[in-house]
Amino acid sequence: MATASSHLTLLSDVHGDDADRKQVLIRVAYELLDESGLEGLTIRAVLSRAGLARRAFYECFQGKDDLVLAVFDSSLRAAALQFRDMTENCESPEEALRSIITGIVVGQMGYDHMGANRRGAALSREHLRLAQTRPEELQSALQPLLDLIAGLVSRGIAAGRFRKTDPQMQARLIYNLVSTTVHTMLLAEEGGIAEPIEREELAEDIWEFCRRGIVA
Repeated sequence: MATASSHLTLLSDVHGDDADRKQVLIRVAYELLDESGLEGLTIRAVLSRAGLARRAFYECFQGKDDLVLAVFDSSLRAAALQFRDMTENCESPEEALRSIITGIVVGQMGYDHMGANRRGAALSREHLRLAQTRPEELQSALQPLLDLIAGLVSRGIAAGRFRKTDPQMQARLIYNLVSTTVHTMLLAEEGGIAEPIEREELAEDIWEFCRRGIVA
């Protein structure tokens, strides 16, 4: 639940430019998704929490879908940066890829408490819908993470450890396998508590499946 101080911070931010207001709206969307999932994410609720007029919303976004896409973009870019830092000192591309897959499945992207479980389930539903209705924008949001995975695949190919293939295609295959599994898991866990041991076992199974598909 947002605190009074966080509300004051949001209200002070609205005096900035459009980029500041956009970030305020995205942060509020995170809060609402954590608290009550997709049902709680309405334009009216966002504006009420942010202390903004409806006109301010439409100066930043054309509608709710654009806000959700912005949440995806913010989340995935942050995840790509986190995983880049986390794998910087890995000794091999295999180790780095395993860390990324484990991080996504186990919850290092933030799906490790009940609130984020609600957010994850909500975004999983929206991911499936937006993949059909807004595929180009969704692909753009995914690209930083796909580029990171593709770079590791390229390193493995250059070292003779991975079989020769299109790194971007391999990155999409890996991400699609992991994300589809995680979406299913998050929807099953919605409103409950994640089981860390089960996630760790699942992450190991997915990694082994991916490893066998990419090694030379």
